[in-house]
Amino acid sequence: MPDARWPAAQMQAAGTLRQELPEGQMELTFEEFHPNGTRYDSPNAPIAVDYFPYNRCDVFKCSTCQCAVLKYTEYGGYYVDTRARLVDPEMIVARSAEA
Repeated sequence: MPDARWPAAQMQAAGTLRQELPEGQMELTFEEFHPNGTRYDSPNAPIAVDYFPYNRCDVFKCSTCQCAVLKYTEYGGYYVDTRARLVDPEMIVARSAEA
């Protein structure tokens, strides 16, 4: 989602899923969590907050429809791309379920 398409006027920052790094760790993990063979951009991919890309997301609330949206920036080899996902509470995976 290019910044030009992001409805900034109606999106309010609500928090972040970013966590503090454990001592000695240089960067958040790029490991993904897909027990059913999905990809991170699949509509039915789980939202596993300890895993990429959700561990790099900020949370926004739409002032118009009250929905929650996760937003992060993808840094590719030659590009920067903003990505967003509407939160479906049924897709959130609890941390205890990841172990």
